[in-house]
Amino acid sequence: MSTFLDSIPVYDPRTAGIPKKTKIDDTSVESMSQNFLRMLTAQLQNQDPLNPMDNASMTSQLAALNQVDGINRLNTTINSLVAQMQSASFMNLSSTVGKTALVAGGQVTFQGQPVTLAAKLDQAASALVATVRDANGDIVTEVNLGGAAAGSTEFVWDGMTDAGQLAAPGLYTLELKATNGAGELINSAPYVGSVIAGIGQEGSNILLTLLDGREITPQDIYKWMMS
Repeated sequence: MSTFLDSIPVYDPRTAGIPKKTKIDDTSVESMSQNFLRMLTAQLQNQDPLNPMDNASMTSQLAALNQVDGINRLNTTINSLVAQMQSASFMNLSSTVGKTALVAGGQVTFQGQPVTLAAKLDQAASALVATVRDANGDIVTEVNLGGAAAGSTEFVWDGMTDAGQLAAPGLYTLELKATNGAGELINSAPYVGSVIAGIGQEGSNILLTLLDGREITPQDIYKWMMS
């Protein structure tokens, strides 16, 4: 019957000075280069003296070896450049904390100050209506923007409700409805002016944290706005 004493490692002087073997990655460029060189050496040692290896073939194989090494060095250089560019981009974006950006999405954080909103249309619309709803889904205000050209149409919500009162600070939702002359719906994407509260990085991805807690990528920003 085994006991806990069986799990205790026993010192063996015969193996004390022998280093542990580490797993070798045979798929790495360095490993493949070493294998290629060993194969070429063995080929030279075992060639037929009456029919030696063709010089052109040897030169071709040596060139292939140099090419593999060159690609390995190029990959290392490119990875270093990418890391430097990502670091520079991170530092540049850190200066945007506290600034306002026009961000994709319909979530509106109202803090008692006017909020810039926008509608991005795939094509021109004969009618564009923007609706702001509260957390319960009730309509706070509707803004008839009339006709709108293709692209971005910006407008400002001053926080006033249709009842003529200032809306309470909190989260709201922007909905858009755009139609053409035939009354057919046109694809419209909402954008909201949001304050950048922080910036972070996950691996190679840079994430911007908005004042309402949402995390976005730099690609989600449509436009930087005046503070």
